[in-house]
Amino acid sequence: MADVIDVLYISYNGIDEPLVHSQVLNYLHCLSQRGYRFTLLTFERPPTGTADVAATRARLAALGIAWHGVPAHRRWGALSSLLDVLNGAAIARRLLRTRATRLVHARSFIPALIAWRLSRRTGLPFVNDLRGFWVDEKVYRGRLREGGLVYRLAKQLEGRVLRASGAIISLSDRGARALREFPVWRGRSPPPMTTIPTCVDTDRFVPGSRAPGSQRVFGYVGSLSAEYLPEQIVGYFAAALARFPGSRLRLVSRSDAAPVLALAARHGLPQDSIGIAACRPDQVPAEIARFDVALSFIRPHFSKLASCPTKVGEYLAAGVPVVGNAGIGDMDALLGDGRVGFLLRDFDAGTIGQSFCHLQSLWSDGGLAARCRAVAVSQSSLREGVDRYDGVYRMLLAEDRRP
Repeated sequence: MADVIDVLYISYNGIDEPLVHSQVLNYLHCLSQRGYRFTLLTFERPPTGTADVAATRARLAALGIAWHGVPAHRRWGALSSLLDVLNGAAIARRLLRTRATRLVHARSFIPALIAWRLSRRTGLPFVNDLRGFWVDEKVYRGRLREGGLVYRLAKQLEGRVLRASGAIISLSDRGARALREFPVWRGRSPPPMTTIPTCVDTDRFVPGSRAPGSQRVFGYVGSLSAEYLPEQIVGYFAAALARFPGSRLRLVSRSDAAPVLALAARHGLPQDSIGIAACRPDQVPAEIARFDVALSFIRPHFSKLASCPTKVGEYLAAGVPVVGNAGIGDMDALLGDGRVGFLLRDFDAGTIGQSFCHLQSLWSDGGLAARCRAVAVSQSSLREGVDRYDGVYRMLLAEDRRP
């Protein structure tokens, strides 16, 4: 690609949010080295918005990214989303006038609505980077009533945006299969779809040295809200402690520790068997490297077919086997054969006991860490993700026939 290609990238996350740092900025920095120049539009939610706008803008400019933040609305439910779309579209139109933009990349549903409006006005092709089934996620989290008026309107808009997309990115193959069954296609072929799971910087997440012995570390990284089944995490570890005396549960999370400690007390767990750390992002790789096994539990729902837990790729890149539950994105395919962990079909005592037997077998396998890492590198490495995004961009640019 001889000429620099200008791309407008729209993210509904704020510039200081962890996913922007671990995902978006890594992608854009790597893609900028392949001939793309990015204008990044983010939605900022105080008080988490960046404190020093000028310094952040200068830091991103050094990476080849021109950053613009727009205040997001929070208090009025669906009306807030509508206001964000209108405001975001107006700002995006102004940004388009500053560069000869050839392509719009929309990360999630609200940015895709903005990209759709821009495309109708300008003819610019856009990448619809789903990040999951956004409307159904709102039902899952209790923010929309399935079948209600707002839900039906949102699904209508979702269908229009999907049909207008130049290309669609899915986080999982299972989500892409489900998407192809959506009634919105009405007999027409959907746009090209590419699966790109949440990617991991495999230079940062690497296997560490673990001292041999019976004291096993069961680890978890991320939120401990109800969606991530803290009751099941603590219950699983309680059973593990009975099976593997001296084991410890290490939780790396910024969530309030009090509810988890209360759960541990109800299970009669010793206080020194659980450690909770609110780590900075740069400290997380070293924490994971100390785990003997890592947990990823998520409450199943239709929307979760399209998800991809970022933590799983990080665990595997660090050479750590994973115990996860079924029905979440491509976890069934990833863990189902038992080579890099164990898939819990349910949380019954018998199934949990089977997982412990399997873990003992994995821990005795000298090739476990290398095998886990190889899976992460082949399926969810940052380089692999950048290659796939680059391929999608090139396809749309080759098809763009605008003068």
